[in-house]
Amino acid sequence: MMREAMVPCEVARKASADSELTYTTYNIPYRPGMTVLDMMRYIADELDGSFVYHDHSCKRGFCGSCMVKVDGKSKLSCRTLLDPEGIRLEPALKTTRDYWPSE
Repeated sequence: MMREAMVPCEVARKASADSELTYTTYNIPYRPGMTVLDMMRYIADELDGSFVYHDHSCKRGFCGSCMVKVDGKSKLSCRTLLDPEGIRLEPALKTTRDYWPSE
């Protein structure tokens, strides 16, 4: 039986709008075609129920509400494929907690 490849993802966390970023590394099972948004969904649903992110985007790369920084570059999480070698994820927009946008 083939073992599932795991991807290390260093993810910035933010407890509140005024708090500093901290980093947590999550190991995510890799699937070809997996996006960064899929990775964030997996973290919230399967690994850490306290992780919050904005999943109400167009998922087509038009609205920009899922903008994050992947390895220091601003990218749309719904259109950016997860690198099988791993990534470092940080908020690109002002957030109130983790990746939940400020109003």
